[in-house]
Amino acid sequence: MKFSLTKTLLLGGMAMGAVFTTPVNAIADTTIRIAGTHAPDQYASVVLKRIKKTLEEGGVGLKVKVFPAGQLGSGEQLIGDAIRGSIDIVHAFVYSHKDPVLDIASLPYMFTNYEQMKTAYQPGSVYYDTIANSMDKMGLKLLGVTGEGFIGVMGSKKPENYTTTDHKGMNIRVWSSPAAQSATKALGYNTTTIDWGDAFAALQQKTVDGMIGATAEATYTTFKEAVSYYVPYNAFVESTNYYASKKTWEKKLNQEQRDLIEATFAKEALGFVEWSKGNDQKYLDKLKQDGVEILPISQEEVSKIAGKIREVTWPVMEERLGKELLTKLKDSLK
Repeated sequence: MKFSLTKTLLLGGMAMGAVFTTPVNAIADTTIRIAGTHAPDQYASVVLKRIKKTLEEGGVGLKVKVFPAGQLGSGEQLIGDAIRGSIDIVHAFVYSHKDPVLDIASLPYMFTNYEQMKTAYQPGSVYYDTIANSMDKMGLKLLGVTGEGFIGVMGSKKPENYTTTDHKGMNIRVWSSPAAQSATKALGYNTTTIDWGDAFAALQQKTVDGMIGATAEATYTTFKEAVSYYVPYNAFVESTNYYASKKTWEKKLNQEQRDLIEATFAKEALGFVEWSKGNDQKYLDKLKQDGVEILPISQEEVSKIAGKIREVTWPVMEERLGKELLTKLKDSLK
């Protein structure tokens, strides 16, 4: 009995010693779910895998599960799920169905080159802060804005006066956005509103002479068999956002985890601009190699077109965005 008691005390002391030698800053693993809408082989999904690795190896106790390709829902659905806290972080286009000010992402000629894009997509810019403030009111935290490429016009025939806003002699497909429709008409094109899913058939059947709404990459991967020309107008940007649920941010994560997540997503978002620059050129080259003529247009010509489009189109969005915001945006582009 005496030996057993001594042994018990000794083992108890060892156990207590083990408790007190455990680092006081040890963090239990926190599992977060990241939802994306891009296909698994697209660059955006590759980036999410890289983010997962960075977060899990960051030493702050994070475990990450990534769900690409809309596995957890569409962009509209993901906003609601993130607000409720059932999804922690999302990479998707942010639709304006909960706040019309988010239509800022659909404004034509917000910028015309990659340096302007880089500036606009960083905290402190009018564009970034407008989106961040809107999302904050909804219960979301903006972690980054990603630019996936500029959008031009493709056609089965060569547009007239393509370097100006004069009449083009073409009827092209446009999507159901007042800003997009107004901008395309101001460019000098006649327009027909057609859903994305029906656009290829409309081009093949000559229902329209061309379309606006695709990057050089999307033109190459989806439409190159139906078109012969592409004009890199840089009229819109294929843009998406990284954002987190504020419920996750405030209740589920500690400060070290928040700091790592914020820094990681900010870095990857900024990297998208350089990637999109190279990717746009890569697919312009591919289109050319496959027989699609890339119609040259200078930066000066694009800038002149942009000025006129803003004058004509932006007032159309005044009711949704507000005159004050549009004025700030214009001033920020000077």
